[in-house]
Amino acid sequence: MKTTLANAEAALDEVQRDTDKLHSRELRKAIAKYIEAQKEQIKTLRRMMN
Repeated sequence: MKTTLANAEAALDEVQRDTDKLHSRELRKAIAKYIEAQKEQIKTLRRMMN
């Protein structure tokens, strides 16, 4: 499960890098907010597992 969470975080980082290339500021902001929420959920899952 820890490997899966690490892969999820890596995927979110990759999406963030791709998002930085978008022209729409509003879209970048919305995606960044979503990514941050997902990262918080991953942190919560990690705490629950330990």
